[in-house]
Amino acid sequence: MRRLMSADATQRETAEPGWSERVAAFEDAGRGLARLAAGGRLTRGLRQVLAHHAIFAFNRASVPVAEQAAAAWLGRYAAFGGDTDMSAPRSSLATPFTRMESTITTTADPTQLREAMVARFTTSGHLRTPAITQAFRDVERHRFIPDADVYSAYADDAVPIKHDPGGEMISCISAPSIVAIQLEQLDARPGHKVLEGGAATGYNATLLGRLVAPGGHVWTVDVDADLVGTARRHVIEAGIRNVDVVLADAAAGLPQHAPFDRIQFTVGAGDVPLTVLGQLAPGGRMVLPMRIRGSISRSFAFEDNGDGTWRTVSCEMATFIPLRKGIGDDLYIRIPITGEGNVRLETFSEQLVDRAAMPAILDAPIRSIYTGVKFRQGSNWEWLYLWLACVLPNGLSRMPGRRPGFDPHFGWGSMAALDGEHLAYLTVREGEDDQGRFWEIGVIGHGIHPALLAEQVVEAIREWDRDHGGQAPPPTFRMATSSARDLLKADDPRFVIDKTNSRLVVDWP
Repeated sequence: MRRLMSADATQRETAEPGWSERVAAFEDAGRGLARLAAGGRLTRGLRQVLAHHAIFAFNRASVPVAEQAAAAWLGRYAAFGGDTDMSAPRSSLATPFTRMESTITTTADPTQLREAMVARFTTSGHLRTPAITQAFRDVERHRFIPDADVYSAYADDAVPIKHDPGGEMISCISAPSIVAIQLEQLDARPGHKVLEGGAATGYNATLLGRLVAPGGHVWTVDVDADLVGTARRHVIEAGIRNVDVVLADAAAGLPQHAPFDRIQFTVGAGDVPLTVLGQLAPGGRMVLPMRIRGSISRSFAFEDNGDGTWRTVSCEMATFIPLRKGIGDDLYIRIPITGEGNVRLETFSEQLVDRAAMPAILDAPIRSIYTGVKFRQGSNWEWLYLWLACVLPNGLSRMPGRRPGFDPHFGWGSMAALDGEHLAYLTVREGEDDQGRFWEIGVIGHGIHPALLAEQVVEAIREWDRDHGGQAPPPTFRMATSSARDLLKADDPRFVIDKTNSRLVVDWP
């Protein structure tokens, strides 16, 4: 272990293209941290900084706690020595991990962290409206997640706040960039009446309360009594008096307080909730994160055209925890993949897939095909995902986790196509050409006939790249509710997504 930690990474044999650049980037980051530490500009020690990033990387990769503890313990032993018993059972390794995690709590100034967050989002374009930017400055996000350290409160990540008995996250406070995106989509203004579906910690409702003052009012609902109580307390402690936190089903809305000028869902839906849509005032706007097919969803801002069709004034990539415990539930089945590792597969009710075959799918025959389609630094995957969600038989499903032999296209996992007893997931291989570094998209198929679905996915990727890849303009969206769905047509039926309550049409330029 000591030899591994002290090895010169640049001397690695048979390194793939781009390896030396990645090593150089890590070394540059290390030297930068050293300079900051020497100049007294770090609010934490180097060990705390590195520990924080290690824990973040572990969690992002869905590494189980016991394995995180083992890695932390081995690293500590290799780096600092000691007479620790190397034969200790894995269950006993949780103690060093707990001590490591506890070092993250700091006394850093939350005001500075909040200002830094606002500066980042202003530069990135997540925050554009002065009123929303000021609300982000004024509302102390860390007060709404007191169990998290202050750095996590202002990092751009969702923070879990509730899990089900099986350990599945069922509520969280959204990443602040997603909060900013949705508030910009909503365009809540002074005097507006607003309904929010998904109270969580009360943070978003508090921001809304500031945005609609003076004269406006916010009702935020949640299905969990404990979350309602906590959110209500947070709102009161923040000094907000124009927000009511209500125990109710977001998909049913609050007809006694309708109509609303703005309706915002901070939970995901599989379809348009018609009951709530009917509570929107004329000229109003509803922001709804809605699944398109499989795991692919977007946050839509809909406005009524007056004839049962709805225009999309904004559409952003976003994934939210689904509605539950109510009339608009969007339930999915998460299938654990057998064998070593922690790979899971998300499947939804509309997908035609042999769920009994999926747990052992990565042990089925395999076929790998590379597409020739190259992504460069800064390339965006979102429109390829949307294209595949529309043209493939069952859309795309998230497949997070790691295991030997699983070669996903991102560190967190991959997106997979499903069809019956077959699965094909996305992968990449890195290379260099006269334009610089690239990542070529590949597809790895599994099943009785592994090439069948893999070849279908490959052809779909090549079609997208040929007709809509590169710098092509993004698609637009149209929506109609049940009674007016026949008013929406498309030249290519693959881009007409029919649901129980609505029809969504994707228009590719």
